[in-house]
Amino acid sequence: MTTAQQSTELLELQSERPFLVRALGAVAHFVRRQPLGTFGAIVIVVLIAGSILAPVLNTSDPGSSIRSAPTLGAPSGDHWFGTDRSKRDVWSRVLYGGRPTLLIGFGAVALTMAVGITLALAAGFFGGFVDLVISRLIEIIIAVPAILWLLMFTTAVDRSVQTLIFAVAFTFTPITIRFFRGNVLQESSIAYVEAARVIGASGGRIMFRHILPNVAPLVIVAASITIPAAMLSEAGLTFLGLGLEPGTASWAQDLGPNNRSYFRVAWWLLVFPGAALALAVLAFNFFGDSMRDVLDPRLRGSGLI
Repeated sequence: MTTAQQSTELLELQSERPFLVRALGAVAHFVRRQPLGTFGAIVIVVLIAGSILAPVLNTSDPGSSIRSAPTLGAPSGDHWFGTDRSKRDVWSRVLYGGRPTLLIGFGAVALTMAVGITLALAAGFFGGFVDLVISRLIEIIIAVPAILWLLMFTTAVDRSVQTLIFAVAFTFTPITIRFFRGNVLQESSIAYVEAARVIGASGGRIMFRHILPNVAPLVIVAASITIPAAMLSEAGLTFLGLGLEPGTASWAQDLGPNNRSYFRVAWWLLVFPGAALALAVLAFNFFGDSMRDVLDPRLRGSGLI
């Protein structure tokens, strides 16, 4: 190895080390100061890992009956979470059931944030006619209860994961726009935006290069808090019998009408999927609250998000 190569590697190590040190220090500080947020983050990682690694975690096909299994069998060494009325392994359904539930939560929030923040930037920055049109559309959508929008989408289109992602995102986007529009208006009145205008920066550059980074912490906080709400929206639709197709491995589906009449005689049908859903919602709420305190202490205890 030449001297030049050694010098290059040394410079790279020196440039990377401060970042790694800062990152580890930030994580350690978060763990010390935010124990509930740390608990939530650990639970989220475990749930995501369990859903991804479901095929290798002593599971069977969640949609197929097991001939040798008892009907409504209690938890045992062969079937850790018992079996349902169709002789399907509940442990398998809980692990695989996290996939659509988490996918709907993350997918709906990602779509909500992408569309909502873009329209909020346009409404808050340009104002005038653009703000008027976007604000009136928001009011029209909010005037109709969210559950009705969800029912219309699932009955008019289909009951797939993609439809539920779009339907849930559609109901959350107006609230997201309204919240971030106020923050964009506040940022637009600060001197650095006026300075960017004076030097000739385009509207798009000001919005995405200057304003967006300053509201980014709120994006992370709002997303982490909205994910459990999106998951509960899917659970609410399933409770009404309009969620995913019957038989689909989903936490909400296993708490739906098909199993509800068996809860008194087979408690494990209620406890394990319900605990997974409740734990996921609780973990995201803990993590979201902690991220709010860390990224924007001004909102601590304000109840704004």
